[in-house]
Amino acid sequence: MKIKTKKQLNLPQLIEWAWDNDVRGKMFPTDQNQEAGIYIATNRDFMMSNADYIKYSNTFTVEAEEEITEDTVVSKLMTTFKKTYLEGGIGYQRVRIDENYPIKLMLNKAEAHREPIETLHIVNDDGTHTLIWRDGKLVE
Repeated sequence: MKIKTKKQLNLPQLIEWAWDNDVRGKMFPTDQNQEAGIYIATNRDFMMSNADYIKYSNTFTVEAEEEITEDTVVSKLMTTFKKTYLEGGIGYQRVRIDENYPIKLMLNKAEAHREPIETLHIVNDDGTHTLIWRDGKLVE
C-alpha cells in the first residue's frame, strides 16, 4: 500500500529530501511565512524567494508518498485494540502509541499476548491519523 503523508522538515532536511526525490521546479514556502521560502529550480539549484534570509528554525511542509508493508518502521504508530467487556456490560478499549515501531512487531506481540488488534494508524506530524491496517490486513 502507498500512502501520502505530510512531513515538517527543517532546511537541511528539505534539501536532502528534495535531492533524494529529484524535486524540480517547485516552491516550498516556510510554515512561518507563506510569502518566503525556497524555490528548487528545474536544474535542482536552490533559491530563496521573497526573503532576506531563511532561519534555521524555519520549517517546510512537504507531501511524501511512501510504500507501507508489515516490515515498515513507523515513526508514530497508534494501535487500537478490540473492545473488552467487563461484568455488567461495561466496556473499554485500549489505545497505544509507540515511536519508531515496526508494524510486524506490533502484530506479533499482540498475537502472543492474545490482544486482538482492531486498527493500526500512522500519526502524522500535524496530529492527524492515517489508517493503515484493519480486518487482519493492510488497507488497500
